[in-house]
Amino acid sequence: MTERGQLEEILSREEYTAYRKEPGFSLWDWIVEQLGRLLAAIFPDLKPGPGTISLLSILIVVALAAFLGWMGWLLLRRFGPAGRLRSGVWMEAGDDSRSWRHYARLGEGFAERGQWRDGVRAVFLAFLFRLEERGELRVEAWKTNREYLEELAAAGSAHAPALRGAMGLFERVWYGRLEASQAQYDELKALLAEAEGKEVPQ
Repeated sequence: MTERGQLEEILSREEYTAYRKEPGFSLWDWIVEQLGRLLAAIFPDLKPGPGTISLLSILIVVALAAFLGWMGWLLLRRFGPAGRLRSGVWMEAGDDSRSWRHYARLGEGFAERGQWRDGVRAVFLAFLFRLEERGELRVEAWKTNREYLEELAAAGSAHAPALRGAMGLFERVWYGRLEASQAQYDELKALLAEAEGKEVPQ
């Protein structure tokens, strides 16, 4: 074998051909390249070095990851097991916690002290448990308010519109931070009285 043939044979070995392989796609290199183009378009006179662009890329990726994590945390708080549409997190402890009269009395106590926001919450729960007592739904800690509406609709209950109205009012006050007043409290009490078919306990 000639010297040239020996050289070609040596250079064809894997340890040498690896250096001649085309590099694959690198997401990080692509991000750095796109950021460099963006900076060049925004600041044409700026000539940042590769190290500066890499540092900016790291900062942007970290900031984006932090933002996405924060958004995920907000969504989990809002819609998760302890989130905004779950009524069970406000159930009181003890045997009375499944009695609509218990929550109606709580609402009256809040109303006497002018605590209208808590009064609205208590009367809304009284409404749910009154419908449970009537056998039209089952209150569970894991259910959402929307699921209660679906239960009533599936059962053909005449109280579905009243619950929808009570739910809308409750969510505007409790989650939307609407300034609660006696008017909102009295509106929910009227819906509860309608479900009960008589005056609620005073």
